Amino acid sequence: MRIVFKDKKHSSGTIKDGEIVLYISSRLSRAEQLRHIEELTRRLTPRLERARQLHLVGADPLMGLTPSPVADDAALARWAREINERHYGFAMGQVRFRKQESRWGSCSGRTRNINISHRLRGGPHELLEYVLIHEIAHLGELNHSPRFWALVERACPDWRERRRLLRQYGEYLRARESAAASETSKLVW
Repeated sequence: MRIVFKDKKHSSGTIKDGEIVLYISSRLSRAEQLRHIEELTRRLTPRLERARQLHLVGADPLMGLTPSPVADDAALARWAREINERHYGFAMGQVRFRKQESRWGSCSGRTRNINISHRLRGGPHELLEYVLIHEIAHLGELNHSPRFWALVERACPDWRERRRLLRQYGEYLRARESAAASETSKLVW
């Protein structure tokens, strides 16, 4: 486990290169920092174990899912506008793929732009569709209230299953990245 102290408001953690990496707020008292370290470690340890198991048994969450033909910003924007016109009718800015490591998508309430993680480009079409619908729904509700989830359900009735698969897909990608990093480090040594 690696712990990095940063001058930021909140603490966070992730799994990177097969280990837990914690980013702890240096603004907190030592006791609060220790509590954050303990809590984040408790929450991330099962994710790390699942990621390791996925890698070891070769489980592929893409099994049965369709590879997405949406490979560029223009195709993504066209598809987003089709979904929006069919289900919502919200004013929308630009829609594009961006290099986002910690989020699957983001939506700006000010510019009404939608960014989708590059990690979904060419990935499972059903998961890309869910994230796109999720972000379009934020154009109507900039929160995760029951009204927001009703908007998501309007266009994606099986959103709960897709969200579950998206989490599994994220673990799968982290395990793959971790394995690739391990292979690279073995070659260097």
